Amino acid sequence: MTRHLSKLLFSELDLRRTLDSQESAIATAVEAYSADRLTHEPEEQLVAHFTEQFRVDAPVLTEGAISIAAEEAQVDVSGSFDRDTMGQSPFYVPGMRVTYFVPFTGDPNLFRYSPSARTFNPPHADVVNNELQFKYERADSEVAATKPEFDAELSKVRQYLSWLLGDVSMYNASLPARIRAKVSDRRSRLEKAQAGVQALGFPLRQGPRPHPSPAPAKPVRPGGDPEAAIAPKYDVALSFAGENRGYVERVAEILKRAGVSVFYDGFEKATLWGKNLVDHLARIYQHQSRFVVMFISQHYVEKAFPSHERQHAQARALVVKDDYILPARFDDTEVPGLAPTVAYADLRKLSPEEVAGLILEKLGNKR
Repeated sequence: MTRHLSKLLFSELDLRRTLDSQESAIATAVEAYSADRLTHEPEEQLVAHFTEQFRVDAPVLTEGAISIAAEEAQVDVSGSFDRDTMGQSPFYVPGMRVTYFVPFTGDPNLFRYSPSARTFNPPHADVVNNELQFKYERADSEVAATKPEFDAELSKVRQYLSWLLGDVSMYNASLPARIRAKVSDRRSRLEKAQAGVQALGFPLRQGPRPHPSPAPAKPVRPGGDPEAAIAPKYDVALSFAGENRGYVERVAEILKRAGVSVFYDGFEKATLWGKNLVDHLARIYQHQSRFVVMFISQHYVEKAFPSHERQHAQARALVVKDDYILPARFDDTEVPGLAPTVAYADLRKLSPEEVAGLILEKLGNKR
């Protein structure tokens, strides 16, 4: 018998109610902003500033980096029907404690919130920093017997995260319009008051004007997608498995010579040195690229970091609802979350030069 030791997820607070209540917090933040800055800074910059402040980052699991630990433990079996404990409680026997570790990116607090769609049986796990921990005990040494329980809980977590992402995506998409309305309303009131002062005919006392605030790091696209009023850092990011590096590197070099801003890890060795790669790559593949070219192979699906990159690219594609992911296939390996009807480039028939040409054409069409 396997016993859960972890806490209930997605059950403490109501997500939609919390997101709806942000309206007053946004209004308060806009009203508290410097009046001089509000009237002189570009509207898109202001919208981007407040969107970055109030946007929500839904968790995304890094399933390619799952790990496990097993240790000896004294297991209480007093509640087991298959053991005669003679009314003793607790009643300990030697056994094993097994923990599965699943890293994720995004806001860990969101695991406390119940999405608008839900079941009567939410998953169990402990949230420790940016990691889910699924803990089980058994009164024997059958560690493998915990795997079906873990798989079932992880499947429920995936389902809940998909529901939560739907709520969060709708909220994030609505932010720019809601913020723009509040900024415009306060600007109108300030301009009306200024016109009234000038109409009185008295000299206007001038105070020192603060320097405009710097542009925010994450601008916003019309329609609510972060990272967009200003061009993203990379025109294209290349996602691939190391076994296919030779082919991909030739594509990257051609793009670089053509003046394309391309994220290829071979060009970024100094930049990546010392970085937390889980977080850094998540930003690049979800927020900082115009396109992601996914070089698909059996190795690509099986390995940890390509899977991490893919999951964040797919999270972005879900929001922008555009041809953000450009799949290219070395073989016919099925990719989780990628619809079979999506058109792809067949690398079995195309040279690196031809693939680079397709990417350049795609970039040209979107300029």
